[in-house]
Amino acid sequence: MTITAHDLIPHLDDLFVLAEDNLVTTAHARLAGFGPAELRTLVRLGVIRRLIRGWYAVPSGPAADPPWMGADSFAVQRAMHRLLTTALVRSFEGRAVASHHSALVLHDVALWRSDLSIAHLARTSDEHSRHRRRAVIHPACGVASIQVGGVSTVPVAIAVVQVGLLLSPTGRRHPLESLVAADNALHQGLVTPGQLTAALSLHEGTPGVRAVRELLQHADGRHESVGETRTMHNLRLLGYVCEPQKQVVIRGKAFRTDGKVQGHNVFVEFDGLAKYLAAAQDGSTDGLEMRRRLAAEKARQDEISRVTDAEFVRFVWDDLDHLDRMDQRMREAITRAERRRPA
Repeated sequence: MTITAHDLIPHLDDLFVLAEDNLVTTAHARLAGFGPAELRTLVRLGVIRRLIRGWYAVPSGPAADPPWMGADSFAVQRAMHRLLTTALVRSFEGRAVASHHSALVLHDVALWRSDLSIAHLARTSDEHSRHRRRAVIHPACGVASIQVGGVSTVPVAIAVVQVGLLLSPTGRRHPLESLVAADNALHQGLVTPGQLTAALSLHEGTPGVRAVRELLQHADGRHESVGETRTMHNLRLLGYVCEPQKQVVIRGKAFRTDGKVQGHNVFVEFDGLAKYLAAAQDGSTDGLEMRRRLAAEKARQDEISRVTDAEFVRFVWDDLDHLDRMDQRMREAITRAERRRPA
């Protein structure tokens, strides 16, 4: 006979009822009769997970998958980071707010390279910093906090700038993270260009702010994904100018592309679906849906190419780490487009 957590811990469902936003404290658990021994047992069995001292992540209910399980590893990382950050902010009881990438996760802003194993907070009133095993507490940034989901954070524009200034464990900064976040925040309407400019001014003189400022000059809410932001950034580095989200109307039907190269009949697409190609080979419902979406993408591209005599260049995630490869494919596409141009 299989022994479950319900057999070992009576009234286990009460723990799920106690949870708020998938979080429960030892103090609340104790009120329902769950002492340290019971909580340790549940952690050992994988029913709950300890986040920080006195705070645990729990599933939404006895039949629900826990937040730390899922097919998309990045989504799981974001979910667990959200819980870690929320637990930390609440444990400080108003003395700290979420900052840097932790604030952006709470606001559902896209990220690329941020280390989600570490949460970042900013104090509300003093200049002391502190490092914990899973958190960094920064000095106050001197601006009023905002709320999202009942949790206090620095303003989104401040967090956008902060992520590009943060030193990684290897001692490097990644200013492109600010551009990735800015594009997505603009796309969602969470920030304005003016707010980004003001946030940069508040960080004047901070090491690394010059690189962040230069990149944020290109922030554009028309970019709809991390892949699009990185694609257009790489093409700028290579000297190509692209108009994002270029629309083409064919027989009264509007088609939208990720971008069109200025001065050339060449369209650029970032193929975020490519990573799902393997899944599309099976006979599952998800696989069939993915094949349908891939077929629709190809049909759209073929229709645009046929009517406009345009060339397409499709980049995938692996291409974005090889500027020479991207440049070669762009030059080849431009050459083909020139040959197709009517005399």
